Amino acid sequence: MELRPALREAAAGGAAFRLVLAPHEPSEEHLRAAEERIAATGFRSQRMADLESSRMDVQADVVLVDRVGVLGDLYSIADLAYVGGGWGTAGLHSVLEPAAFGTPVLFGPRHANAREAGELVACGGAFAVASEKALRERIDHLWRDADARGAAGRAAGAYVEAGRGAAQRGAELVRDLAGL
Repeated sequence: MELRPALREAAAGGAAFRLVLAPHEPSEEHLRAAEERIAATGFRSQRMADLESSRMDVQADVVLVDRVGVLGDLYSIADLAYVGGGWGTAGLHSVLEPAAFGTPVLFGPRHANAREAGELVACGGAFAVASEKALRERIDHLWRDADARGAAGRAAGAYVEAGRGAAQRGAELVRDLAGL
């Protein structure tokens, strides 16, 4: 499944957006390959480190994240998050990170091994898409309907908030069961 066709269609439909792409492994090899794929789509890209070091305005359609440890900062300013891993067999990446910032989450159909993903879908904070067409339609809908996007973001944030303290409750349960 490709995200690029959905983005091309959104851009052709007049949507003004900037994609922030965070490869799973930000090695030089993966970054170069991503830059080539982005260019083949007709989008312009800039690496995050280049933008930060030059203090220049973003002149690209795609900002390519070239290091780990910054996703939280990026999710905090995002309008939508597409989380990878839901199409292959490796497993879905974390859907809680964007949800914690009140960002609506989109991902592929293979999320049965991620309980939180299913629960986020059930509460309206996330959307599982089963095809490129469904992805394009969902992006278009959420991009154009700020109220729907806001409601999904609030649902995602509320889901995460409701789960706060789970580790402490689990530890207390184990302690009680162990008679400590």
